Amino acid sequence: MPLSQQELSCLSVLQALQLADSALPVGSLAHSFGLEALVFDEDIEPAAQSCPTSLAWYLEDSLSESLLVDAVFCREAHTRAVQGAPVFDLNRQTSARRMARESREASLTMGRRLAALAAALHPSPALAGLASLEELHHSVAFGYTFGVLAIDPDVTVSAFLHQCVLNTISAAQRLLPLGQVGANRIAWDLKPAILRAVEQTRGISYEDVCSFAALPETASMRHCCLPTRLFIS
Repeated sequence: MPLSQQELSCLSVLQALQLADSALPVGSLAHSFGLEALVFDEDIEPAAQSCPTSLAWYLEDSLSESLLVDAVFCREAHTRAVQGAPVFDLNRQTSARRMARESREASLTMGRRLAALAAALHPSPALAGLASLEELHHSVAFGYTFGVLAIDPDVTVSAFLHQCVLNTISAAQRLLPLGQVGANRIAWDLKPAILRAVEQTRGISYEDVCSFAALPETASMRHCCLPTRLFIS
């Protein structure tokens, strides 16, 4: 029996919740994207939110810099999926904007795994074609998958940023004395910042977006030199 419009809307919400879960098996738990090096150097700590070295401050800055760039490409990939257009160039441009090899490879690994999982969960020619790409970034795979599933673009970008924030907080909990309540407080308080970033993506072209996030990039480059490592990147 065909689903009603209300049921289809609820289905989209459930699909978005599953694919945006920070515990989705795409490899995110293995990567810190430079956070481990920053904690080792004592540049990040679970301090008060107003402290410049706090995790909350770091994440809020990321939402206006590197994560904003990823969010713009996520939105553009969503648009391409709706239009049935290819995303080859988006992956090349995303790679060009990630200077650190470690974070670039992490994003590519997560993108390929997300596409393969999505194609297995929701068989379709579009998702099968996405999963066949050799170069596929997480932000592009996320936006394109949600576009194929006809999930609202603002919901898509919000879910992507929320997942990225939760992934970083999860990594921080394994690196810092950060308890469950404190971690959830940070995630809760950052939701307005996520929505501001979503709003920004509506007015920025993927061809023009850029960021200056030297701290996480250089931290990613230094990660392989740490005496002990919990994460791959």
